[in-house]
Order: sequence, then structure tokens, then C-alpha cells
Amino acid sequence: MKQKLLAGALAAATALTPLASIAETLVFGTGNVPMHPINQRIMEPWAAAVNEAGGDALQIEVRHGPTIVSPNNYVDRVMDDVVQLAWGMLVFDPGRFPRSLVSTTPFIEGKAEATAMAFCSLYEEGAFGEEFADYHPVFFVPFPQTNIHMKDAPITSVRDLAGKKVATGSPVAAAIVSANGGSPLSVILPEQYQALQRGNADGTFMNYTAFPGFKLHEVTTDHLDVPLGGATGMVFMLKSRYEALSDDAKAALDANGGCDKTREVGAIVDQWEADSKGFVMSQEGHTFNEVDPNELAALQENVFPMIVQGFDERVPGGADLVAKWQDAVSAARAELGDGS
Repeated sequence: MKQKLLAGALAAATALTPLASIAETLVFGTGNVPMHPINQRIMEPWAAAVNEAGGDALQIEVRHGPTIVSPNNYVDRVMDDVVQLAWGMLVFDPGRFPRSLVSTTPFIEGKAEATAMAFCSLYEEGAFGEEFADYHPVFFVPFPQTNIHMKDAPITSVRDLAGKKVATGSPVAAAIVSANGGSPLSVILPEQYQALQRGNADGTFMNYTAFPGFKLHEVTTDHLDVPLGGATGMVFMLKSRYEALSDDAKAALDANGGCDKTREVGAIVDQWEADSKGFVMSQEGHTFNEVDPNELAALQENVFPMIVQGFDERVPGGADLVAKWQDAVSAARAELGDGS
């Protein structure tokens, strides 16, 4: 009888004791090879910080590699719940994010930290319309201005693009190549090495961050620094999935996201860009030039209006959006100082 009473008491006590919290796990697909610099510099430290803040409420499970998420399907993978978080470049899905491509506008000088601040400020004020209505961007990842990189072809001016096949990643970049007598090629970054190696492309518009990870220094020789537009990516999840999280889980994400995190990532990308360019400069067989200031001024005066017009034709209100982008970048540069 005593044993029955004891068992009953223990059962009642167990029923009244709260069960240990089980952390919600979100699978995060980066789409990158594990040793890619963006994983080491940004994605893995971010996931570790969220996991520390999330504790028993939220944990991020990072999965690398293009099998689970690729540059072309990162949005669909999130929508299909193959992963709950993903990283991807907006320019790789221009049909979904046409207004966001304002960050690819060329000839607007500014480092990644400044453009990070500008992009996030426009996002918060709703300048991108309904493009993000179904998504919750945890933070944005800005990339610095692209430059021109050629294989076995000296380049000291954008006019040297004449007759060349050049890999580009945006309509704006393609327009610049065409305007200077070249042939733009739509080749995504993971495929550019082979295109350059096989001679299918003579050059590429790219920033230096891509060089160590994709070994572009092995298939390029000549480089021209000219501000040909940046690009923006994001780490994101479905808005409905975010809203379904517990308050503690949301707090862990929010503490490691938003415009403050975006700006921090911008500064990391600037250092990554500087380190990557230094790496390329340390290799043999490379030459480096900067665009002549007079040529840049002429491009800003003569070509920039055509770029804006083209953007306005593709995106309703595009010209006004470019003007907002210019103002936002200028304000960010002023806040950071002239060197930004």
C-alpha cells in the first residue's frame, strides 16, 4: 500500500513539473562550399552567436554546399521548407527583387559598410515596396563595387571592353559592356572560372572578395578599378515562419540581425575585400590600374543617365529610387567619414 501511495505521489509530482524546453531548430543553407571565406567570416560566426543567444529556445543547424541550396534556387528552398533559413544574392533572382537591384547602380562611390547602411535604411522605410512582403530578412550582406578583370588582355579604360566577351551579373553591368562595344555574358559566379579558363569569356565584372574562394586569380591577369556597382544578398526566412517562433527565439534572431548587424557585416566585407585584393596583388603575372578620374567623370555625366533611364523602364519609379539610393549612400558616407 505504501509503495502504491509513493508511486502515485511521484506520478503527480512529475505531472506538475514543467518539461525541459526543447529548442526549435532551423536549418540554414548557405549554398557555399564549407571553406568559403563568407562562411568563415560571416555565416558561421553569426550562427554561433544566435545559438548562444538562443539557448533552449532556438538553435541554428548550418548546412553548406550547393546540393541543398544553390545560388539559383535559394528562395524556392526556403518556400518549400527544405531549409528554414538561407543565404542568397538578390541579383540572382531579379524577377523577385527588381527594386532591390538599385544597389547595382554603377558610378556611385561607397564602400560596403556605407552601402549596407543605405540599403537597410531604404528597406526600413519601405522603398522596395512588396518585394519582401513574404520574407523576413534577418540581415543583408552588401558587396563592394565591382571592377573589371580580364584574362590576357590589358585594360586601362572601359573602352578596352570593345570586342570582348565579359561575364556580368546584372542588367546594369550588361548595359555597360554593350555600351562600350563588348558582348555581355550571363554567367553566374560559380561558373565563371570555367568560362574564363576555356576562353568562353574574356573577362568579368566582379569584386575582389570572390577571388580567393573561386580562384579567379588563376584565370585573370589584368584588373581595372572602376566603381561599376555593388550588389546585395540576404540571410532570410519566410515571414510566416518567423512569426510562428517563440518570443525567445525571435529575440535571439533579432539580437543578431537588423540594420546594426547589416552595418557590422558591411565592415567585415570591406576588410574581406581589402584582404582579397592584397592576395591577388601578391600573385605573379597580374597588372592593376585605376580608371582615370576624367574618364570616371565622363561616365558619370554621359553613361549614368542612360543607366538610370534603363532602370526606370524596367522598374516603375526606378529613377526616383536611384535618387533615394544616391542620397542614402551619401548620408552613410558622411556619417562614416570621407574614406568610406
